Amino acid sequence: MKRRLNHCIVILMTACFLLSAAGCSSNKEPDLSTPSGITEAFLEHMKAGEYSEACEVAGTKFDEEAYENSVQLQKNVMKETYAQMDYEIVEEKIEEDESKAGVTVKITNINYIDTLNDAVYETMQANEDDEYTEELYKEAMKDAERNESTVLVSYRKDEGKWVFDGSNSQLYAAMLGYLQETDT
Repeated sequence: MKRRLNHCIVILMTACFLLSAAGCSSNKEPDLSTPSGITEAFLEHMKAGEYSEACEVAGTKFDEEAYENSVQLQKNVMKETYAQMDYEIVEEKIEEDESKAGVTVKITNINYIDTLNDAVYETMQANEDDEYTEELYKEAMKDAERNESTVLVSYRKDEGKWVFDGSNSQLYAAMLGYLQETDT
């Protein structure tokens, strides 16, 4: 009887531990009612190659036609690049009248442009094809220097929802590792 009670206590403690660990999980969904949550969801969708969903979350339009007309090599290497991006949401500031907001994000990634240019150059030297370029790119990604950039993602309220305000072009440049920060 005592042995069975100890066994039940161990099972109960294990269950409590698992439930508490699940409750502390960092896999919770971002709060899409906040600029920080939208930024996080946007970046996660981009990392997953879910560009249409990323744009939807940010309140922007995804240009499906332009994407479909892009060269497959470009689509593949951009997806690989976004997938290895790291980010940290540093701060969220909402204006007093709650009409505009900004989210400061630190993003780290390889320089997509330099890495792809090097791969294309080597491909041309070897007189090879896009498949060869993609393999070179993936190999170069392993040792490529990672650039860190801090950007401000701008938001405005549109019909009660937070949406990107403007192009946020610095965000996109940072996500692909080629934003050139200047000392001001």
